[in-house]
Amino acid sequence: MMRLKDFARTVLPTRTLAFLKRTRIRLRKARVASFPALTENTFRTILTDDLGLEDGDTVFIHGSVDQLNLSFPVRRILPMIQEITRERGTLLFPTYPRLASYEFLSRGEIFDIRKTPSFTGLLSEIARREPRALRSLHPIKSVCAIGQHARELLSTHPHSVYPFDTCSPYYKVMAYGGKAVGIGVSSNFLSFLHTVEDALQREFPVQVYAERLFSARCINYGGTEEIVSTYAHDLRKMNVHDTPRFMKRHIASDICQDLTICGMKFFRADTRRLFHAMMALAKEGITVYPRSSYSRSSRKWSYDREKTHGGA
Repeated sequence: MMRLKDFARTVLPTRTLAFLKRTRIRLRKARVASFPALTENTFRTILTDDLGLEDGDTVFIHGSVDQLNLSFPVRRILPMIQEITRERGTLLFPTYPRLASYEFLSRGEIFDIRKTPSFTGLLSEIARREPRALRSLHPIKSVCAIGQHARELLSTHPHSVYPFDTCSPYYKVMAYGGKAVGIGVSSNFLSFLHTVEDALQREFPVQVYAERLFSARCINYGGTEEIVSTYAHDLRKMNVHDTPRFMKRHIASDICQDLTICGMKFFRADTRRLFHAMMALAKEGITVYPRSSYSRSSRKWSYDREKTHGGA
């Protein structure tokens, strides 16, 4: 089914689309400006008391600072998190390229680990430019990491034909007691949930990947070209889900919880416990995706389980 946004792009003039985009941005900015401004002290309390960050944590961070009303410079967020997690901590950020995965690969774009900017939020780009930061060599789902375990978390990502599989930092973060948090975003932006899909692969009720296997050109830290093979998500299926609703309905709040603080969105998750909970649900035919996205063989199973579990 074509989304309303995609349908509008096919029928409305470019000038009208540009006007609607400017209007949407202006309204969003006005909405964020209406929230109480967060001071550094208040923000630090959110990080420690609400999101549960501590000394030595390994944390996967998703953020949209445009959705926060801050009374202090954005550049203070990364040092603040580092002050909390200290030297033993490791911070990870998704650093995806500008284009959607399938489009990026089908165009034959080259991913340069040193130069390709991150388009998954300003905070991730600030982290990518940090002198101590490392980045994984994956063309579409690259991860930036800073801290004690950065190298071992990122090193095998080029082997991830499925971007969130056992070689990826998304999966490996569990071995370090990893946490995932959202700053200015809901759990709709929680990349970690895709580890369950890649662990089950063809047994997952929804076939989330397009069929084509790409051989992507990547430039490593030495300036040498490497070929990384990977699948890309089928966005027709990926864009239709409501993760906060799924979490509230199926996952205990001490495992994953969406939070609204001063009108702004945050989330926190225990990656290991969340993985096992979502794996068990997926094997019962319950996922974040609507049943219309399921493969035919999975639809009846999901329908039968719905009466017992309340559906996804």
